[in-house]
Amino acid sequence: MSNWPSWINTEDHIGSQYPFYSTNNRNPNFSLNFNEILLDNTMDDYELDLQSIIDILMRGYIIGDKTLVKSIKRAPWLSRYNEKLNKWDYFDLPPHDKKLIDPKIAAVTLKELLYEEILNYIADAKRVGILLSGGMDSRILAGLLKETQINKEFSGDVVVYNWGVSDSRDVWYAKRIAEEYNWDYKHFPLNSDVLKQNFYLVQKVGAEVFPYNLHAMNAVGNDTDSDIVLAGSYGDTLGRAEYNGTPLKEVPPIVHRNANKLGLLKQKLVQDFYGEIKRESMSYRDSVDKHKREEYQYRETEYQRNHSRRYLTTAMSIIAMRKPLYQIFTSPKVVQYLWGLDLSIRSDILYSHILPLLPGEISLIPWARTGMIFGSNEEINVDNGRPSSHQYGDWLRNELRSFIESELDLNLIANIGIFNEKSLDRIYKLWPKSYAGNLNKLDATISWLTAFSIFLKNNNVSNQKVYKYSTKDKINSITVSTKIQGYTMIKEKLKNGRKR
Repeated sequence: MSNWPSWINTEDHIGSQYPFYSTNNRNPNFSLNFNEILLDNTMDDYELDLQSIIDILMRGYIIGDKTLVKSIKRAPWLSRYNEKLNKWDYFDLPPHDKKLIDPKIAAVTLKELLYEEILNYIADAKRVGILLSGGMDSRILAGLLKETQINKEFSGDVVVYNWGVSDSRDVWYAKRIAEEYNWDYKHFPLNSDVLKQNFYLVQKVGAEVFPYNLHAMNAVGNDTDSDIVLAGSYGDTLGRAEYNGTPLKEVPPIVHRNANKLGLLKQKLVQDFYGEIKRESMSYRDSVDKHKREEYQYRETEYQRNHSRRYLTTAMSIIAMRKPLYQIFTSPKVVQYLWGLDLSIRSDILYSHILPLLPGEISLIPWARTGMIFGSNEEINVDNGRPSSHQYGDWLRNELRSFIESELDLNLIANIGIFNEKSLDRIYKLWPKSYAGNLNKLDATISWLTAFSIFLKNNNVSNQKVYKYSTKDKINSITVSTKIQGYTMIKEKLKNGRKR
């Protein structure tokens, strides 16, 4: 295979890495760095993929295998490139089931499977880094990695990587776990300077995600004290069947009914692509998947293929460009086991039985999300750490305001011919005044538009179809202020409700 990253041997894992490649080259080269593929491409200029822009503004990531440039793609999910036949060979997707077993037994079996998965990843590594927060998934990873040392199946060194503001629970609890296991601990602060740098770093992954999604990943990738990095980022979705805090059975379809909520794009553009976006989001149901599934099970495969792969894994590529990065919970054995369990087991109850099985007393260290011991309703009053590890919304609206003003070129974006210029202008003017928690929809939108401006300035890209301004676009530009006010009020009510 031409320049396939040599360490990526996890193509049959649902949480692998997915390099870029150019469709213009008969024998494509592959790279996790989007800029390298641009340089390798035989074309002098590139055409924007308009559907990808809709995807990002709707979901925060691109659906399927597309990128912002039509001639550049991501390696498909669960596939391996066949160089001789110049095609992709696809792996079977594990089936779902509803097995009801004793959660204690399920926890023991899952622990054994994860232990085996970790051993396969670390192999002959001498220095292993782990991404550790105050959450449960990385904590399980830490406990099992420590167990490999206790069992003398791994004799190398471990370094804990942790990022966040210094007074956050994620930082406090990760440090306590590192101390419990006598591991080296490296904390990378998050601040407005780190966030600013991420606007340029996100170009390496094709400006596909919001800059703040990169956190301090660049520092981890550049650190020389580890040969490989392990992460447990897929734990919530696979171990506890929870997506951004929403239980699997309540997760909505990937594609929103209104793909243009803020009226930022011209409505005709969205109408032209909406059907294809829906088809692409569900394409595995008929074309590749060999198993019959219930609706929520199909939806889980779609969230893994799109949300986890194009949102989470894309950001993690910043680390993977520099050293091997492996996600536990994603091997075929582990996924097949977890997907085979009834959802009543794939829940907090599964973790509550695994945690006491881990070395030391890390199960007694509170959960960063709640400040309480996992599974307990008794509040811990020892500390009052921040529940969030960052202040991205505040940094964007304040410290980085002048940076946004200098880099966000509204005229350049409007000249593409697909944006509702009046909505664009009003959203930009309303953004600094909006507040709905630490990070809101306008923060996300403005941050990506700024990264997109940098993308347009750095690359010779064009759009072949300009959309006319319609009556619906005029209505959208008039009502956008009301929509934003309503959104802010709802978010504030939800926030206050959580406090009570």
